[in-house]
Amino acid sequence: MFKLKITVAKHAGFCFGVKRAIDIAEHTALNGKTYVYGQLVHNERVIDDLKKKNIIFADNIEEIPKNSVTVLRAHGEPGTTYEELKGKNIENEKLNDATCPLVTLVHNVVIKLKNNGYEVIIFGKRDHPESIGTSYHIKGKDTFIVESPDDASSVIEHINKNKFEKVAIISQTTMSVDGYKKLINNINDIFDNKFEQLSLNLKDIEKNFVFVDTICNPTKQRQSDTEEIANKADVMIVIGSKKSSNSKELAAKSKELGVETYFIQSAEQLEKEWFNGKENIGVTAGASTPDITINEVVDKIRNITNGI
Repeated sequence: MFKLKITVAKHAGFCFGVKRAIDIAEHTALNGKTYVYGQLVHNERVIDDLKKKNIIFADNIEEIPKNSVTVLRAHGEPGTTYEELKGKNIENEKLNDATCPLVTLVHNVVIKLKNNGYEVIIFGKRDHPESIGTSYHIKGKDTFIVESPDDASSVIEHINKNKFEKVAIISQTTMSVDGYKKLINNINDIFDNKFEQLSLNLKDIEKNFVFVDTICNPTKQRQSDTEEIANKADVMIVIGSKKSSNSKELAAKSKELGVETYFIQSAEQLEKEWFNGKENIGVTAGASTPDITINEVVDKIRNITNGI
């Protein structure tokens, strides 16, 4: 019998933006019935727990009554959301904005880029609420969004077709770090290395073709930790919602490294046979995964591997 080793990523579970959003919702609900527009964070267990605390989730603004105390989700919203809520007399003290400050930073970056004459392109998921919210500050539904590093040629086609003289590429905060690098490299391979990196403070904004690293630090930390653990693991357990962009990226990262990987939402999904013949087990979790879920997964791994 060999000794099993379970390694949990140092940066696993709630990031500060998720924790902040949950704190805002819970604090607001202490004073009475509270509506949250959309999924506050992408984790079903968290949402179910909040529903027990005087919080009602609305997928459409039409579901929110006039004059209702309302919280906006962490992913950010387009300006039209604020306008529609204002029409229901939901503003000022009735509106609590839980948008992650790092998403707000991206909004400020794209606004400045746009105001300086750049065609702004997003590396992100078209149907993700963050990309939708960021798009509002660019061209709305007409914003060009590229989802994969392999679609670099479509970016070049978009630039050439419209004869843009100034172009800036930014990223959804939860995308793959390696994927973003690959996209830029693929574009530069075709486009004669014209795209240069611009810092977040947007110095040297006079350059014509730039990219800005807007992937947030919590995402980078989780992806880096996952890579470090996966390189030493026989099997990786990734915990997070199927709706969570950053959790899916962690699972993809682990699989890319050739490690046997299981993407789960709860401890109940663990199977004993996954660990047969395994000595090193790695565990990581997305930024919306609560500590209690991570602890339950680790405890069950210990229980079902006892005696293997």
